[in-house]
Amino acid sequence: MKKRIICAALALAMVLSLCGCGSDGKYKVVKSLGSQEYSIGFRNGDSTYHYIDKALKELAYEGVIDELSTQWFGSSRAVDFPSQKDALSELGYIAERTFIIGVDLDSAPMAFTKGEEYVGFDIDLAGKVCEKLGWGLKIQPIHSEDAYVELNSGNIDCAWGGVVLDKESPDYTILETYMSTDVVLAGKGSGSSSVRDKLLYIGTTQSALDTVNASSSVSRKLGQITRINGGAAEYFRALDNGDCDLILTNKAAVEYFNTH
Repeated sequence: MKKRIICAALALAMVLSLCGCGSDGKYKVVKSLGSQEYSIGFRNGDSTYHYIDKALKELAYEGVIDELSTQWFGSSRAVDFPSQKDALSELGYIAERTFIIGVDLDSAPMAFTKGEEYVGFDIDLAGKVCEKLGWGLKIQPIHSEDAYVELNSGNIDCAWGGVVLDKESPDYTILETYMSTDVVLAGKGSGSSSVRDKLLYIGTTQSALDTVNASSSVSRKLGQITRINGGAAEYFRALDNGDCDLILTNKAAVEYFNTH
């Protein structure tokens, strides 16, 4: 009995370590401010939607999406796609083309830059989709709030990931949400769990400021809010350097940077 209890405790410790939720994590969630959804949006009437949908279902059936999810999030259950065997066979001939996706590269671990490379779960997934379709892939960096403009102008074929699109708009066709994570204020693991009089770093977008101001119980306690350029890596580096007390990010990023 004692041996079983010890084994169970060790297993729990390993799980907490992998998901970045342990009390000894480098970073921790101080306050949750709502949720952020990840999906893929297309111009309404664009038949590309059907090819991406079917390719994703095949990849889910083959276990490829679970593999990518485990690689980036430590769990195959983090991402939810419906699966279907031989889904693409329903569409017949697939012509060659280059598929241009718009992604916000300030959204680690979904999409971000590492050196000269574009990396992340969404980047890898889009690559697998294009490989299955026999298409070339072009990554077009965009700001999430510019998704409307980029799609309408034809600069991109789809807006992929945590971009801002109105699901109720008749102008767009949007795949079902494949991942949802909490928008959070995060701090160093050894720091205080209070937001009072703290210096918060956020991004330069209006939605970032709106997210903080929407929670009056948080915004009125903060000492200062500073808007900075850069992505998730820069925010977490600012925490490491002691430049700020808190950052606006999401739970998936906290877990990723706790384990990488």
